[in-house]
Amino acid sequence: MKDIYKIFRVIPIIVTVLAVTSCESFLEEVPQNKLNPATVTDYRELLNFGYITDLRIMPYIEALGDDVDFDENNKMLGYNTGVPMQDASDVYMGAYLWDISIEERMGPDVAFYNLYKSIYYSNIVIQDVDDSSSLVVTEDMQDYKNNLKGEAAALRAYSYFYLVNLYGQDYDPATASSDFGVPLTVSTSAEDKTYTRATVEEVYNFILADLDDAISLMEENPIEKNNKVLFDVNSASALQSRVALYMQEWDKTIAAANKVLENNNTMFDLSVVAGTYNETNDADYFKFRTGRDYLDIDNTNILFVNGATENIPILSFWPTATTFEVSEELAASYEEGDVRRYYFIATHDRTIWGRSTSKLTLVKNRENTPFATSGSYYTFQGYSRVLRTEEVLLNRAEAYAQKGELDNAITDLNALRVLKFDPLHYRDLVASDFNKETLINFIAAERRRELCLEGQRWFDLKRTTRPEMHRVGYDGEEAHLLQDDPRWVLQIPESELEVNPGIVAAPR
Repeated sequence: MKDIYKIFRVIPIIVTVLAVTSCESFLEEVPQNKLNPATVTDYRELLNFGYITDLRIMPYIEALGDDVDFDENNKMLGYNTGVPMQDASDVYMGAYLWDISIEERMGPDVAFYNLYKSIYYSNIVIQDVDDSSSLVVTEDMQDYKNNLKGEAAALRAYSYFYLVNLYGQDYDPATASSDFGVPLTVSTSAEDKTYTRATVEEVYNFILADLDDAISLMEENPIEKNNKVLFDVNSASALQSRVALYMQEWDKTIAAANKVLENNNTMFDLSVVAGTYNETNDADYFKFRTGRDYLDIDNTNILFVNGATENIPILSFWPTATTFEVSEELAASYEEGDVRRYYFIATHDRTIWGRSTSKLTLVKNRENTPFATSGSYYTFQGYSRVLRTEEVLLNRAEAYAQKGELDNAITDLNALRVLKFDPLHYRDLVASDFNKETLINFIAAERRRELCLEGQRWFDLKRTTRPEMHRVGYDGEEAHLLQDDPRWVLQIPESELEVNPGIVAAPR
């Protein structure tokens, strides 16, 4: 059994946002807070900086998809003035209406910068930790170093996954070798060079190779971490199941999911609270913040957490904070007796300054229900980017369905759904009621219901159907997203394109 190096107990990670100016390029910049690592502990601390733990870096992600609605009638007016108050919909309307560049109304998009910062720190650990000095004179601590390299590889894979899904084309096996992705870099120093986009295939192959290395290194060199903000074998395998699903590698998806679920198959059981969270009690304000946060880091089904909830302020509870609300279509998609409908979404009726509003409010975080008043906007209020067992099970179910193994897919769906329904309403799904196509469609709808407002809906739509959508903003401003519209790919931040024109802007 491997020794456990208690000296490397990880403290909570707090990462400071670095300033980005129009003349800076992260790909050519050495971060200002770069450490000069020498010991293994230095590298542990350095990798901590790579985790985007308590930051919101893509607060626009839900406005892009169809889980968010906009109702101008919910716009609050100033007390005794009748003047509309500014809220989050003013800031993120560009994302909601799929502007040519979402930065036009929102301001700088910081996701690109922060994800490449994570990659930079990961690169340093992967390349240099073997040369670090040990704190224990009688040991070389190579097992710890190898585990740390594996963890860094998982973090790098995770960062590239988000980069390619935000700023690159979706993975299509027939065209991935020519479709454009994002720049790949393993550099650990500032370089004066021209960066270009790797192909989607190159980026995904890089991600898979990193995850294979990560899992192998951490399995062969186990180190106790007990901290879900850090990657371990199980969370890296969960990410691997997601990546393989996006690549349409069904067998690899199933194999990765099997590894996770053999170690942890626990799920959040809502069936036991069906009497509290239902249509009858929907208008009870005090139930908005009772019950356990569905994405709480201490839940046994949660494998990894990263990034503060992106739902602040876009779906915040306080009606003056946002004119956005949870999609009525999403709310209507839950079947009778599905406890998730009222555990995730509540109707909020409120009269303030003589104006009444009624809106569907996100309460999935429960005790961390998003507020966005000036006093609490910057406080940490839970996570929305997570890896958890329910997703892994849905990944496997979709892979089984794609392979035509309908019975296996149905078994996985029933294992999840039985814990999300009022027992009085629950009925097992039956394979004979589906064919391959209808089951795949049902799983897509089940993913939407289970994973809603966790930053996955836009990616799921992008990797599958890229449907046509239509929206109306303030004063009747209309927007149309066409089938396979090029705006399914976000524009790389203007500050980066100015310094690195070789990357080439996404077509519009």
